[in-house]
Amino acid sequence: MTVLTPVIQSERLLLDSVLPSDAAAVFEYCQDADLQRFVPVPTPYLLSDADKYVTDYVGAAAESATDILWAIRVDGVFAGVIELRLEPVHSATVGFWLGTPWRGQGIMSEALQTVSEYGFEPDGLGLERLHWESVVDNIGSAIVARRAGFHFEGTMRASLVHRGERLDSWQASLLRGDSRIPEDGWPL
Repeated sequence: MTVLTPVIQSERLLLDSVLPSDAAAVFEYCQDADLQRFVPVPTPYLLSDADKYVTDYVGAAAESATDILWAIRVDGVFAGVIELRLEPVHSATVGFWLGTPWRGQGIMSEALQTVSEYGFEPDGLGLERLHWESVVDNIGSAIVARRAGFHFEGTMRASLVHRGERLDSWQASLLRGDSRIPEDGWPL
């Protein structure tokens, strides 16, 4: 069963389907060493990898009925991706990445807040809990999650495998009824 990506908007952003025409931007953004350090993309990242991503990975997400993958667009231009991996009992894990030219402008925080609101809405996904995790020291991702109101829960030892290496991860969550005001307690 193919699931269509719901189109959602915020003040500045359009979140819609990743398209084959986004491959060139995906390729460009995935050349960034910081993105490669924290996101499980092939290295070196080839144009053929971007083509596979926008067709095979995006297609598999749509077919799975458990992954929702949005392109983040600013004034119609592809800027990055945000994804919800739906889990049992009304929860989901969020993942995201943003191209270098778009960082530092609050775009990803806005995208995460928008997806969180959609996820919690009864007319949206009706979720009760969102989970975020990242490799320890991914400060940019942690700042985004904190700004979106996620509550830091701690560090899990050796919980992620990235490029064949077991790494510690930071964990945080956001519940439907939580305040969205950023709180202290993050290792930032």
